[in-house]
Amino acid sequence: MATDTAAAADGASTTTLPLRRHHNQTEFEYVILPSVLLPTYQPNPPGSIVSTYRNLLAQDPDLTKPVAAIESLIELLNSVPSTTVFETLDTVKAHCDRLKASVENPVPLTAGTDLFLQYLVASLKAPQNGSSGAGTSFDAVRQHLLRNGRLFAARAVAARAGVAEAGFRFITEGKAVLTHGNSRSVLAVLERAARNGPGKFRVIYVRDSARAEESDAVVGQLRGKGIPVAEIPGAAVGHAMGLLRQVDMVLVGAEAVAQNGGIISRIGTFQIAQLASRAHVPFYVAAETHKFARKFPLDQRDIGFEQHVLDFTTEGPSKQPVDAVDYTPPELISNLITENGVHLPSYVFEQLLEIYGSLNS
Repeated sequence: MATDTAAAADGASTTTLPLRRHHNQTEFEYVILPSVLLPTYQPNPPGSIVSTYRNLLAQDPDLTKPVAAIESLIELLNSVPSTTVFETLDTVKAHCDRLKASVENPVPLTAGTDLFLQYLVASLKAPQNGSSGAGTSFDAVRQHLLRNGRLFAARAVAARAGVAEAGFRFITEGKAVLTHGNSRSVLAVLERAARNGPGKFRVIYVRDSARAEESDAVVGQLRGKGIPVAEIPGAAVGHAMGLLRQVDMVLVGAEAVAQNGGIISRIGTFQIAQLASRAHVPFYVAAETHKFARKFPLDQRDIGFEQHVLDFTTEGPSKQPVDAVDYTPPELISNLITENGVHLPSYVFEQLLEIYGSLNS
């Protein structure tokens, strides 16, 4: 079997990036030499990738976590000096690990960083096979990466509009849509549907008493678009679906979509999905494809990070985790609404296989 290599160009010891073919797909393997030592970093120093990530989210509330991670890595490429393929990949991977270690729920960031790393490897290989290969300075290659990386991030941001265009057709006149949380993709779908005629459909919003300010903001935004909203507590979801039969469909977002088509989303999503299944109400998920993650949870205990939801104590109120999530399996999901159209949950596996060639992490 033939093996291509990308050699370091700085005159030092050569480091290779082997490429192999497997089932007509391309797999890249990173070779980390024992002699290479990464610098030790202080946790979240000023100007670090963690600071960049948090600043991006603070400055733009519409930015998703995977896209914020991607844009942080683009800023890294622009600011960290490197002269070889190996140095670039090694630096980016180390910062990816540091970024994921800085948050309680690393799954959304994993989706973004994995996607960017795959894009980066493909881009670094491309000049060597094209007309700009031999004799091209690495700085020129890096500038090419920066230009295309920004385009890559811009397309990811624009994906939400594509989700809205694919999903608004489900919301027809007279429908009642139940939702919860603060998914920007869900809000985009509802606002796009409202452009066809405000007041033609209704929204049942599951209010979160622990996030009163967020709930008020979401309801105010929907009502501001002329959409009638009924607010209910979480305890009333089964009543609205089963007894009143007032819910025609459920529409939720996701922090990440697993490769089996299940979703990791705001806590409470799993029980809403179970109630929808029992009441035979369609359950739709609006999510951009950059949230697809190479992760395969088996159940709630297998999401990949710890959440201390149960705090048994005799002293004061129980402590609750911030931004808690749960896992909803694919069998409870009717369809995924993406910028590429509406698909069954199995679509995620097909997409990830096409992107990565192998789903081994």
